[in-house]
Amino acid sequence: MSKVITACVVVLSVCVLVLGNYHWKGKISLASQPEAKTETASASAEEQQPEWVKKAGNLPAPIKEKMKTAQADEKPIKIAAVGSESTSPGDEGWPMLVQKELDKAYGEKVFSVQVLSYPDGTSQTFLNENHIEKVNEVQPDIILLEPFSLNDNGNVGLSNTLKNVESILKELKEGNTDAIIYVQPSHPIYNAIYYPKEVDALKSLATELGMTYLNHWENWPDGKDDKIKSMLTEDQQTPNKEGNKVWADYIVSYFIKTEK
Repeated sequence: MSKVITACVVVLSVCVLVLGNYHWKGKISLASQPEAKTETASASAEEQQPEWVKKAGNLPAPIKEKMKTAQADEKPIKIAAVGSESTSPGDEGWPMLVQKELDKAYGEKVFSVQVLSYPDGTSQTFLNENHIEKVNEVQPDIILLEPFSLNDNGNVGLSNTLKNVESILKELKEGNTDAIIYVQPSHPIYNAIYYPKEVDALKSLATELGMTYLNHWENWPDGKDDKIKSMLTEDQQTPNKEGNKVWADYIVSYFIKTEK
């Protein structure tokens, strides 16, 4: 009799284990289904995004929102490219090269680049002559500031340059409260000694102030490389056609994200 009872217990135990395992697998299967559906829905939503959203992947949310509005209302986002003669208003200058690529990527009525160039200007004269008012009149949504790094070199003094740049940024923010401001250096030059250190200090200041620093020097040859001379005018005061393209390519790679 005891053997019969024992056998029954064994059979019941096996049945409980089998049924329990089946029930557990069922619960796991049911629990995993919504997640799979969520992942599929997420992938589908990403695929349905407009192409321009992917291209604008590097840009902050406020600019993306303005892009939506610009496309709907056909009122372009205003970009003010502000700086020295390095920021040339000519067709072959880096700002207009950027404009052409933005038009190709997003359409002709999404961005409008306006150049405010002050040849021979320094950060000091920019402040003293109140050129910030000219920038404010544009009412830009985006400001690309090249704060006279090269022209200041040997003329203004690094400590004064940094104070001036901080003042310029403060006044630009006050006059354009909704604008996104980017800081970038002037072009590099061949075999410079102190100038690269001053540009490093500018980068540090921009980072300290929470500004996005567009380091287009990453696209140029090393300053000790003779090749850099072929990208500048003879006096090294401005980029030539090739140098402007190198500079523009960097800015374009920020504003237009491409699949790698």
